[in-house]
Parts: sequence; C-alpha cells; structure tokens
Amino acid sequence: MSGLRCHLQRHGVVLVWLPVLLLFPLLNLSADAMPAVGQVVLVLAVAAAAVALVVTGRVRVLLPVLAALIVLAAMQGEGWQTVWGVLAIVSPAVLRGWRLLVAIAAATAGVAVSIAVIEGVGDAYLLSVGGTLLSGITTTSFLRLIEAVEQLRRTREELARAAVADERARMSRDLHDLLGHTLSVMVVKAEAVRRLAARDPEAAAAHAADIEEVGRAALADVRVAVDQMKTLSLAEELDGARRALDAAGIRTSVTAAPPEVPDIAGQALAWVVREGATNVLRHSGAASCRFELTEDSGEYRLAVVDDGVGGPPEAERSGGLEGLRQRLRAVDGRLDVRPGSDGFRLEARVPAS
Repeated sequence: MSGLRCHLQRHGVVLVWLPVLLLFPLLNLSADAMPAVGQVVLVLAVAAAAVALVVTGRVRVLLPVLAALIVLAAMQGEGWQTVWGVLAIVSPAVLRGWRLLVAIAAATAGVAVSIAVIEGVGDAYLLSVGGTLLSGITTTSFLRLIEAVEQLRRTREELARAAVADERARMSRDLHDLLGHTLSVMVVKAEAVRRLAARDPEAAAAHAADIEEVGRAALADVRVAVDQMKTLSLAEELDGARRALDAAGIRTSVTAAPPEVPDIAGQALAWVVREGATNVLRHSGAASCRFELTEDSGEYRLAVVDDGVGGPPEAERSGGLEGLRQRLRAVDGRLDVRPGSDGFRLEARVPAS
C-alpha cells in the first residue's frame, strides 16, 4: 500500500492535464442526443483508464485498453484529436526506455494522422502535432526530475544515518583509547598504594596523589573528546607511558630518533603509544618494554615491543586495535601486530608527509 501511495504521489501530477485535454471533445459532442451520450461515456472511459493506469501501474492490461479508447475517440470527428495527448502525458508515468519512446511516437503519429484525415492539414496542423510531442517530452523530463529529487532525498537520509553511525564509532573509539589507558594507570597505582600503605606511607601518598592527578586529567580528556577537540602530543604520551610502566614495575626504554614529527602524524602515533602502553599494562605480564621511533624511507615507524606472554585477547584486539587501525588509515598509515612466544610487537607506520 505504501508503494502505491508513493507511486501516486510521484506521478499523479500528470493527471491534472486530463480535464484540459478532454475538454475539447466535450465541447464538440454530437448534436443528436444518443450519440452525444455515447461520446460522453467514451470520454469518461478514457479518463478512467488513464487514472487507473497511473494509479495502479498495470501497463499490460490498462495501456492497450487506453490506446483502444483513444483511437475510438479520435475517430469521433473534429476537435477530438486532443485525446492523443492523454497517451503522451500518461506514458512517462508508467513506461521507461524504448517503450516510452514508442508510446510518445505513437501519440504524435496518431494525432498527425487523425487530424490529416478528419480535419485536413491546416495552419494549426504543425502546432497540434508538435504540442502532443512536446507534452510527452516535457512530462517525461518533469517526472524524471521529481524522481531525481526523491533519490537525492533518500541519499541525504542515508548519508545522515551513516554520519551518525560514524560519529558513534568515533566516540566509542576515543573513549576506549582515552579511558582504557587512564583507568589502567589508575589501577596500577591503586595496587601500588595498597602494597605500600603499611610499610611506606609517604610513597603510598605519592601514588595516591598521582591517582588524583590522573583522574582529573581523565575528566578533562573526556570533556575535550566530547567537544571533538582532543589532540595528543607524541612526546607527552611517550613520557607518560614510560612513567606509567615504570610505576607498574616494567622496565621501559624510549628511543626517539626524529627530533620533530608533524602534527597529523604525531597525533596518530600518540594514539599508538597510548594503546600500546595500555595493552602492556593490562595484558602482557611483561618485565620490560621499549618504544622505538624512527624515520625511514619517507615514513615514521613506531614500535612498541614487550617481553610478556603476548598481546590482548581476540575480543580486545577487535576493539582497541581495530580502532587504532582506523585512525592510522585516516592518515594513510598502517598497523602491524606480531604476537610471539617471546613477547608482543605493535608497529605503526605513518607517511612523513
């Protein structure tokens, strides 16, 4: 039912021309009563067939009926030839391609022949024939324009839905990357506070102060991420990762050969540092970890290597690491994950340009 309604809304506009085209036959009815009644019934039948064809779209059944009624009406005499225009304006609503061309050509040929036979070729002959042809072409163009506008509207709605889905994915990725690292650091420091509370209250207090500082920074990060303004500093992330891993008892070394990394590449690699440090803290069980930043062959390479039991479980890889791959793809970079018996290696490459 909804499809029928949409079809009628899109193509029903052609029916507004029916009263105009059928007015001329009604003005040229026979002078005798009985023939006049028959002609009125014929006009109404043409109108009913045209309306039914546009509303239902049943071309195989109704188009031959309409064509037959139009031929019969055109034979009634002078002034009846405008019924061919009904075929010209209705056909674009139900036909496409070569079938539409044939229908418009048939309507044009029909009006040309019927006027020549019944009225003769006069001054208005070419105007009448050209008017029928033009009505078919104009109606076709108008309906196709309506269809194009409808298609653009649907495309816009699809793009809006896709944009919402992309934004949700971005927010999910940002929150995972931001809070996953921060909460892991807070858990490590909370464990340190628990271990040191009895034997070294000053060290425990220092770790507790770090937890407070990290928590405040996390709140600020979430606010910035919600405002879509979050940027990371590669140098700050490397320093923060080293301090967090050291606090967890994991020996950490940082090798940063390039003195400066462009902002776009630096931000992408900063997310790699954050995700890599989070995975080492949460999953590796490693005793040592190293961050290696080098520049080679026009690209920056950042490797996070630990000597633990391996990387995150499969469910975690499909979340954090997949989000990381998306970030790197956005800057034409790539991510390689190499788990092994001697540890885990996370390597990102980003073009220097």
